[in-house]
Amino acid sequence: MNAKEIMQEALKRPIIFQDETKLSVNYVPMHLPFREAEIQKLTHLFRGLLENPGGSNLKILIVGASGTGKTAVVKTFGTWIQAEAEKKQINLQYVPINCRRDQTPHMVLVRMIKAFDFSFPRRGFNEAELLHILFDEILKKRDAYLLVCLDDADQFLRTYPSMIYNLMRIEDELLNPKQRISLILIAKDQLFLSKLDEGTRSTFQCSTIPIEKYAKLQIQEILRSRIREAFFEGTVLVDTVKLISDFVADTGDARYALELLWLAGKYAEEENVIQISAEFVRRAANNLHPSFKREVLEELSLQQQLALLAIVYQLKVTQRAYVTMGECLRMYKTLCEDYSVKPRSHTQFWNYIQSLVDFTGIVSKDVTTLSKVEEGPGRTTLIRLNVCTKDLEPILIKELESVLEMEVSKHVEPNESKLQQESKRKGS
Repeated sequence: MNAKEIMQEALKRPIIFQDETKLSVNYVPMHLPFREAEIQKLTHLFRGLLENPGGSNLKILIVGASGTGKTAVVKTFGTWIQAEAEKKQINLQYVPINCRRDQTPHMVLVRMIKAFDFSFPRRGFNEAELLHILFDEILKKRDAYLLVCLDDADQFLRTYPSMIYNLMRIEDELLNPKQRISLILIAKDQLFLSKLDEGTRSTFQCSTIPIEKYAKLQIQEILRSRIREAFFEGTVLVDTVKLISDFVADTGDARYALELLWLAGKYAEEENVIQISAEFVRRAANNLHPSFKREVLEELSLQQQLALLAIVYQLKVTQRAYVTMGECLRMYKTLCEDYSVKPRSHTQFWNYIQSLVDFTGIVSKDVTTLSKVEEGPGRTTLIRLNVCTKDLEPILIKELESVLEMEVSKHVEPNESKLQQESKRKGS
């Protein structure tokens, strides 16, 4: 097929996305789950901008890890307060500035001025001139106010600590001047404050709003909310949502969770599949953050390779996101029979799985109640694979057959692998 035919054929594939822009990092939904308290606190702190504009300037620091909703919270609040000010005929402009994009005081000041005059040139003025234009020619003459958000502000202020001082103290020589600029700074932590000089630190006394990382169940609820907006009904499986939340459980990064979901959806579309299964999530995770190298498989013993292959095959058979320890043990015994290898005991098999969890990054496990699995009442271990079975299976089989050939040629039992030795040492 020529290029045109290839593209036309691609357009015939099943559509599972209703609106994939709803998974974009730039999209902010009308409702932000689990961030109501932070929005409410911002509203309380900044109510003076609506009730007594110019009475004081505020400086708020919002800190939290990546993907915790810091930027979305401020966008939601900033858009709302500007609309409320307009209703009250207050000339307030909310200006979000990404300090990774606008990396110098000159660029930041130009961005502020452009909020009032979009045609203002990006070049031709130095920093002092820009400050004069902003305060004297715009804010004073137009009786205007600014709420500025500096996103990723920590590195910016380490490099240009005087920026805050210049903005907040420019009219100190006047008696009771109107305070026309308020600031919201977004950073990963507060460590950058210790790097500021004493004068800037004193100017920067502010309230801090910490934002905690999302819990696993919160990630699942966020995903379900976006799925309703982004996908057609029934295209995302329940286990798929749970698996994504497990992948991001340590970081609580909702942004990464949404990126995984989007990429898994693109893989499903590519293969003409109308449901996003766990396998597509595993492939997406491995694409975004490769989690295994072939050398890791080479270090596994024969028994560990068989245990890992049992997980792969059981996941393929069940088409689930998780399999139980009992299911994997039964598959392992079948594989041992197929490869004419003596199977080890349940306890030894458990140790093989544990060593894969501890030292490879390929496998994870979780102890859970058995209310929704087939092995009866009680608790069991659910096992998940962190890589795509399609990618792992052929490499693993080739390594396994290579080890078997070596063992047959030696006519001896396989030696313990480095991982087994390390696992035993750790257990002792």
